[in-house]
Amino acid sequence: MPQVLRISEAASLAFHTLVLMAAQPERLFTTNQVASAFDISENHLSKVLQRLTKAGLVSTLRGPAGGYRLARKPEAIRLLDIYEAIEGPLNP
Repeated sequence: MPQVLRISEAASLAFHTLVLMAAQPERLFTTNQVASAFDISENHLSKVLQRLTKAGLVSTLRGPAGGYRLARKPEAIRLLDIYEAIEGPLNP
């Protein structure tokens, strides 16, 4: 069966990261914590988080006690929003 939608590793990482954050929406997550949870590169994750922040899906707090968290309520985030934040507009 042919794949209907192919997603990149970055998009997959974005989906997984936002699911992790949605489980604890008030918690701040550091890049290190998320990277450790998925056993992936912090550098790659940082690039994904930058795109998610630019798209308004994630907010960031800088500083020693900082981190990332959802910028919206979990139920207000669509899978398409996440996909398009990483891959750009979906062309059917």
